[in-house]
Amino acid sequence: MRHPPTNAESETCIGQTNVELSPEGRTALIPLAEEACRLRPDQILCSDLKRCQLLAEAIAARLGLFAESDPIWRELSFGTWENRTWSDIQAREPQVLSEWMANFDTVAPPAGESFQKLQARVLKGIESKILCDTGETPVPRSEMNTVRTATPHCLVVTHAGVIRAAVSAFSDLPLRKAFELAVPYGSHTSFRRRGNRWSRLDIVAGRSSLSPERAP
Repeated sequence: MRHPPTNAESETCIGQTNVELSPEGRTALIPLAEEACRLRPDQILCSDLKRCQLLAEAIAARLGLFAESDPIWRELSFGTWENRTWSDIQAREPQVLSEWMANFDTVAPPAGESFQKLQARVLKGIESKILCDTGETPVPRSEMNTVRTATPHCLVVTHAGVIRAAVSAFSDLPLRKAFELAVPYGSHTSFRRRGNRWSRLDIVAGRSSLSPERAP
């Protein structure tokens, strides 16, 4: 599930900068938390950035669970470009920006990470934080209340880049194409594992009143 809207300016490069939720984002916290509860997760994971933690903690409190935060679920690191405007980066580092834009999946911003590295980090998080027994088929949702599965039904409250990286990995979508995918604030994207294979089920938008994504 993607976090609610933030107060970051649309022209500012924000990846791992710890920005606050906007007034709209704070208003959306309770409705989004209640919506997430209907997904009936039995484990809550989240990025350790505040915009994700606030929503994860609101969800966990309603379910009597603990929200486990970890930097492995953070957005892409833009390195020295963090918290700068794109126009400033263009003016000061036009060649570096041009090279990144031409190959953003494999080329990292200065002191940052490429989308390939982000995807590798996300997949490592899934293996280390979610999967317990990769060979077991999940129990049907109708039996979730009575049977504890080896692979739990997890909700990860995270960022658009993380979600796109997972979509690319689990739906054979090229990484460059995945970052054209719309991931609205508050939306949730579902994945299911059967045996050793993951598949994407759906991307469901959150509350219709939320503003659309502001892509860098």
